[in-house]
Amino acid sequence: MAASLGVQVASAAETDYPDMEVGVFWNSDSDRSDTVYMSYNGADFQQISTAYKADGNGSAHVSGKPNYVNAIHDPSITYKDGTFWILGGYVQKQQNLGWRFTPMMGYSKDLVNWSYPNSGSPTNLAPSVMPYTNGLKDGQYDSAGTDGFVDSHGDMWIVTTLGYYGDFHGNAQKDYMYPYIVKVSGLQPGADPAVDPGAQPKLSYGSLNPIKLPDTKTSNWLDPSLFEKDGVYYLSIKKNGVTNQIYSIGDLSQAGNPKAWRLVNDNVVTGYEGPSLTYYNGQYFFYTDKLKDYPYGKADGTAGTFVTQSSSLASGWHSTRRITTTNVDGRSIPNRHGTVVTVTDPVAKRIVWNARIHAGYGEYKPGANGWVTESGKHYWYDNGVKAVSKEVYDPASDAWYWFDKDGSLAVNKDVYIPAGSKWVRYDKNGHMIKGEDYRYG
Repeated sequence: MAASLGVQVASAAETDYPDMEVGVFWNSDSDRSDTVYMSYNGADFQQISTAYKADGNGSAHVSGKPNYVNAIHDPSITYKDGTFWILGGYVQKQQNLGWRFTPMMGYSKDLVNWSYPNSGSPTNLAPSVMPYTNGLKDGQYDSAGTDGFVDSHGDMWIVTTLGYYGDFHGNAQKDYMYPYIVKVSGLQPGADPAVDPGAQPKLSYGSLNPIKLPDTKTSNWLDPSLFEKDGVYYLSIKKNGVTNQIYSIGDLSQAGNPKAWRLVNDNVVTGYEGPSLTYYNGQYFFYTDKLKDYPYGKADGTAGTFVTQSSSLASGWHSTRRITTTNVDGRSIPNRHGTVVTVTDPVAKRIVWNARIHAGYGEYKPGANGWVTESGKHYWYDNGVKAVSKEVYDPASDAWYWFDKDGSLAVNKDVYIPAGSKWVRYDKNGHMIKGEDYRYG
């Protein structure tokens, strides 16, 4: 083990934090909580907070909050001017107004204290073009898969799908859903949620208009999500219930013009839903939720978030694998589809890192790599990030090590590693022991 690197810790205000990914996922069908994570490799996510902790047993109500406060299903996350936003949406029938699409967004300045989700509008949104209803009464229509995204100009765009969602009406696999888009201007938090979590967001909605893609034959679109890179907007969307595609456009105000869209990739991955696209460390990462019933007749009945990556949007997608989501103790947390974004803004990165410290992972130490000795104890750092509740391989000693939730090295103990669902033993030097052992007979 090397001696201390003598790293000087800069103040939080002046620290140049690395870029990172931040994601939000809801946990499971039984636990509807919305959990916020960060990642440095695109596949392993550490919990930094729970935005909305649901009661459990399938209830969306947020524990300990007024009865109208519910978790956000299929959440998306975005950032603007010192505030993170989590957003979803649903359709409701409002008195004297009829059926309205209702965006629901919560905001936070520290990723710890969150406002109660609210649309910020008493009337909510009537589509400019009536969605397909398949004969539902009273003009009822459904929504599924809502995503919020703040572009490089500071405008929020919300995309969703509206129409007839068969599963809501006992008619599974019979969906007639089409994408819609609305621009949100003047977006600001209503108050500091640590002081007044019930304050509504301040904003102005534009028209809720249909997105018209060049594929005019498909009537089953779901789970749209937006991403921007180099001035080009990309729409990820699920086609016909199983196939995830990517379209591009130069101007979202032209989303109703099918000639403005270009098909970038007609099949990134099949058998998944809830696509979310981001770009991090020179690679595109495409996040989806595994379908429980696919492939038909051979499905294993399980869901959960997977990631696929590529250096090109058009081709080369590979390494589809399940992500890990763990807390500071190293325990696994289940996950369902949400949204992952890359954080590059210095203020946003500081907010994320402070939330990570608040969760108990420790401070960031620029330049620290490998073994570091602090107060006589041995720790491990990867590019300034302390290993916490993590397994590490050190090529210099050709050994595996485990670091507990306080970052200390595990010695002479057994450790349960949730990510691998296995018990591992470490010796007096912290080396993983392999082979047979009879300590317990």
